[in-house]
Amino acid sequence: MKITKAVGVDSLSVEIRLISERIEVVATSSMSLDRLVISAKVFCPVSTGALMDSIRVERRGPLETALIAGGGGHINPRTRRPVDYARHVHDGTSRVPPRPFLLQAVLSEQLRLAMEIMDLAGGLMQ
Repeated sequence: MKITKAVGVDSLSVEIRLISERIEVVATSSMSLDRLVISAKVFCPVSTGALMDSIRVERRGPLETALIAGGGGHINPRTRRPVDYARHVHDGTSRVPPRPFLLQAVLSEQLRLAMEIMDLAGGLMQ
């Protein structure tokens, strides 16, 4: 995809500043990942629902977002203990096979997310 825009020399500095502002808007918008959280909840195995309820997105920096399951003060209603077993469910143990619900969500959403970012980025030069 090629995007061009004719800009006069006198307005070049303004255009460059606007592009950097738009990049920040695009990055912030595309990193909300609401659909990824929904997808992860669909793939999450459910016993009490505590693990599914703990799935969320956390911003780690201006251009870094993490899909998280477990922790965050979530409590399993059956055991009254923290939901700290997400890794064991996702990656499996010596006794239980892996159920990679986060990976399945990422794989199912990666094409849609890439297209969304490209669409948003394409609007930068308009």
